[in-house]
Amino acid sequence: MAFLHFNHTLTRSNFIMLFPTKPTHVTAKSSPFFSHFHINFPSRGQKIELRRRARSGTCRITCSAKVDNGFETVQEKSVSIILLAGGKGKRMGASMPKQYLPLLGQPIALYSLYTFSRMIEVKEIVVVCDPSYKDIFEETKDKINVDLKFALPGKERQDSVYNGLQAVDLNSELVCIHDSARPLVTSADVEKVLRDGWLIGAAVLGVPVKATIKEANSESYVVRTLDRKTLWEMQTPQVIKPELLKKGFELVNREGFEVTDDVSIVEHLNHPVYVTEGSYTNIKVTTPDDLLLVERIVSMTFAKLPK
Repeated sequence: MAFLHFNHTLTRSNFIMLFPTKPTHVTAKSSPFFSHFHINFPSRGQKIELRRRARSGTCRITCSAKVDNGFETVQEKSVSIILLAGGKGKRMGASMPKQYLPLLGQPIALYSLYTFSRMIEVKEIVVVCDPSYKDIFEETKDKINVDLKFALPGKERQDSVYNGLQAVDLNSELVCIHDSARPLVTSADVEKVLRDGWLIGAAVLGVPVKATIKEANSESYVVRTLDRKTLWEMQTPQVIKPELLKKGFELVNREGFEVTDDVSIVEHLNHPVYVTEGSYTNIKVTTPDDLLLVERIVSMTFAKLPK
């Protein structure tokens, strides 16, 4: 598939003018603006679908017109997952890192591992973890149909990602980096961010900020109120093409930059990073309250996972 992104709201009239081929059929579920559009062209094998996304004023066109090499889409067994599971989780105040705490009888880190392992796009999962927790993942080998590899964690997050990258298959077309402390990521959201990462080169799951955000000075006085319409809370997975990630690491390591998330490495290259709208339930378990909330969500909405 091929995707075109427009950063303004389209109407039925100006949408049709974007394409030189006259459509034979047009339907819209809302007017004058639309939430769902179907246009069928006279040529066989061409169909365009347009949906308005939840963010204000942004639309996406999905075009399934064939290209020379089949379809412009993420191929099967073309994605390497780097599953970050080396954090200490000090804010949880538990006797073990948060990603290994039991969530309804299963370690938190295994929830996302199983989600990724069931996706046809995924060829391998590189787990970045302390060797003392390696057995937790090795016990899943007979239950998953992807290759399982391991890498050692580094001092900082970017060091752990770099170590995981060294273990990635050289033929992989996308690297998908995920915090193992986010057990509720859905395959639907992963598919969306993989698609955007393939088309743009770098993409990250995020959700629009709901709270009012204020900037304060060192003395805790408000400096200004930020416009939340432009603010997004970043999540994982964060998806980057491997050659772009390697180039970013070369720059970051050479200049001594410190980054707090993975796509920031690409931002230093001035390469565009697309924010794919995810789900508010993709919570990172950081505190005991987070764990209670995730337990509630899992017990209500998730089917029993492999054991």
